[in-house]
Amino acid sequence: MQNHRLTAEKVRDAGVIGAGGGGFPTHVKLSAKADTLIGNGAECEALSYSDQALMLHRPKDILDGLLLGAEAVSAGRVVLALKKKFSGQIALFKKLMSEGAYSGIELLLLPDVYPVGDEFVLVYEATGQVVPQGGIPIDIGVVVQNVATLFNIAEAEAGVPVTERLVSVCGEVPRPSVFEVPIGASFRGVLHACGLSSFSGLSVLDGGVMMGKIVDPDNSYISKTTSAIVVLPEDSPPILERTSSLDRVFRIAKSVCDQCNFCTELCPRYLLGHRLRPHLAMRRMGFELSLRDEVLSEAHYCSECGICSLYACPLGISPRRVNVLLKSKYKRPRIDKLEFEARPEYTDRRLPAARLKKRLGVARYEARLPEYAGRLAVESVSISLKQHVGKVALPLVKVGASASKGMLIADIPEGELGARIHASIDGHVTNITNEAITIGNP
Repeated sequence: MQNHRLTAEKVRDAGVIGAGGGGFPTHVKLSAKADTLIGNGAECEALSYSDQALMLHRPKDILDGLLLGAEAVSAGRVVLALKKKFSGQIALFKKLMSEGAYSGIELLLLPDVYPVGDEFVLVYEATGQVVPQGGIPIDIGVVVQNVATLFNIAEAEAGVPVTERLVSVCGEVPRPSVFEVPIGASFRGVLHACGLSSFSGLSVLDGGVMMGKIVDPDNSYISKTTSAIVVLPEDSPPILERTSSLDRVFRIAKSVCDQCNFCTELCPRYLLGHRLRPHLAMRRMGFELSLRDEVLSEAHYCSECGICSLYACPLGISPRRVNVLLKSKYKRPRIDKLEFEARPEYTDRRLPAARLKKRLGVARYEARLPEYAGRLAVESVSISLKQHVGKVALPLVKVGASASKGMLIADIPEGELGARIHASIDGHVTNITNEAITIGNP
């Protein structure tokens, strides 16, 4: 119990959050009790390579973090899951696991399908159990931690806070790279280091091709959850799906949806047995919508993986974007925590990643995979006070104060959910707003 408490406290002090994109404060996860801890090294997003690089360069730290996390949650089963195709990483982990200290860790080799790194899908692949609809993995005794989070747990145990993260840069860039980037570094600066200076005709995604968000590189900064930056042509399918007007999406949904059901039949959550039927939501687009419509409120269970919009629909409709809107309009249906079984067709309908990349027109970028380029030096950072689930962190410094890398500059409000923020470079505080703290040399 003492180790459980100390690990969670050290992780809280270090400001560790879910680095896979969720941003949930890790110390809260480590305060739970679980039967199984799964390390998520699947990295299933197209054109995202930071986890793969981390597993190659810091495998021992990842395994240390996995054991620390397992001890904290009292997990009897410890699993590290990664794709079968990650042969170099597998060889490194197998060598370490043969040396005794890590012999109790299971290595789960996954198929190259999308989205096998989704928590619900990964839990099923590892345990054969389905996370209840409306629930989370801990409801069935499972905790999932991304490998970058596990690395940060190991660092936290050594007293090192989160000030950097690995970020892969791929797509329409002269030099695809993976950097160790200070939290708060500008996207433009990272892209410039890859040889990209002009964004004419291009769009920038914070995250992977399927779930990343379009951002303005001049006003975007690396956060603890930034794993990838992807640059694509403005007329590429992944960008057009995101930039089409909602009016057009609704107009198409109302007029041409032929109820082929592909969006539902290929939905990963539907295949796990959950009650999520986007084709029925599309059917209702042509009628007056009721606030009590249970089908439309099922949108709350959409993971926004993008398969329905970017792969399944033959007519260019975007059920994902419709679901995002419906989440804001309808209350959750009263079917939370219902238990389901995966559908018999689950295995046969998993989407091969190679097929998805070809459909999206991004497979060609894999001809030049990002190269590990080490630490990226920057002169200033703008560190967001809200990189995590929970409350905004409160500044502890003032403009003009000196700051050193690793120094605590913002803290969680007492008794609230959130994460601590630390300086990622040496310098002086040059600006503080409600959103961020800027550090540089005035």
